[in-house]
Amino acid sequence: MVFTLADVTVVLPAFNAETTLGDTFKSLEPSLAEGMSLILVDDASTDQTAQIMTQFADRWKTVSFMPMEKNVGAGVARNIAMDAVNTPLMTFIDGDDWVGESYYKNLVRRFSDFPDLDFVRSHFIECYGTQRGVRRAAFPFCDVPFDPKLGILPDERTTLVDQAHVWPGMYSTEFLNRHAMRFLPLQTAEERKLVWERQMLAKKCLVAEENQIFYRRGISSSLTHIGDERQLDILAALKELLAFVMNSDHPEFLQKAVRQSLAMICFHLDRFDRLLPHVQSLMRKGGREVLLLIPPADRDEGFHRIDARRRTMLEDLLK
Repeated sequence: MVFTLADVTVVLPAFNAETTLGDTFKSLEPSLAEGMSLILVDDASTDQTAQIMTQFADRWKTVSFMPMEKNVGAGVARNIAMDAVNTPLMTFIDGDDWVGESYYKNLVRRFSDFPDLDFVRSHFIECYGTQRGVRRAAFPFCDVPFDPKLGILPDERTTLVDQAHVWPGMYSTEFLNRHAMRFLPLQTAEERKLVWERQMLAKKCLVAEENQIFYRRGISSSLTHIGDERQLDILAALKELLAFVMNSDHPEFLQKAVRQSLAMICFHLDRFDRLLPHVQSLMRKGGREVLLLIPPADRDEGFHRIDARRRTMLEDLLK
C-alpha cells in the first residue's frame, strides 16, 4: 500500500503555549498543504493558546480544534485526540517543538516502502536556545525493519525503552487501537509505559535515518523544572511500567525495567533541592513503594548492578 500525507493525523496538545505555537504551526503548514490532518487540543490554557489554535484551525480544512473545559494534563489530552483519529497513521508533537518541511513525508514513505510496520522511530534534534545537537535513536541499524523487542536489551546500555519519547516517529493507528495503547493520565512521565508497550507488543518497526524534529529544551516553565506534586507522576508511571512487564510473558525484560526504575528514583533523589518540602517527603515515600513492588531477588540484583552511592541511597529508602 502506498501512503501519503493525507493518511496522517498529528496530535498536538498544548497548555499556555502562546509564545511557541507560531513556530510549530509554521513548520506544519507544508504538510497540511498536502492533506495531512491535525488535531489541536487546548488543555484549558489561561493565555491566548485557545485563540491562536482557533484561528489556525479556521484556515485549514484538515485541522480540528478540541478545547478542554478543565486542565486534564498532556496524557489525557492526547488520549482524547487519539480517539478522534480516523487516518491509518498518526503521530504527535508538542506546542513548543517544530519539524522540517519533509520530515513527515519521509516517515510516511517508510510505511509505503516496508509493508506492515507498526511504527517508525526517528532521531531528533535537541535545542537549548541557539545550540543544536542530534539525539540518535538508541539502535545500531537504520532503515532496516526489525523485531521491536530487539530494542529493549541489553540491561546495561541505553536502548529504545530508555528514550521515553513517542513524538520522534510515526505509528500505525490500527496497531495502537488494537492494543488499546494510550498515555497514562499524568502531567509528566505519561509516555513511559507506552514506550515499553510499543516495543513489547509490536511485530515490526524501523528506525528511520531522519532527524528533522526539533525538541525545545531549557524552558523555565517546563514541568521538568517545577517542584510541586506533578514531579511525583514519575512514581505512578514506574508502578504502571513494572506491573506491565511483570505481568507479561517476557521475564527476560524485568531486570531492564528494574534498572530503569532504580535510575529514575535516584535521578529525582539527586535533585531533591528543586522539590517543595512536602513533595520531598512524598517522593521518598513513593520511591519506597516502587522498590517494594519489585520482587526481592530482582531488586537485590538491581542494587548489585549499580554504583555504591546510588545503592546506599536506595537502601536508605527501605529502612
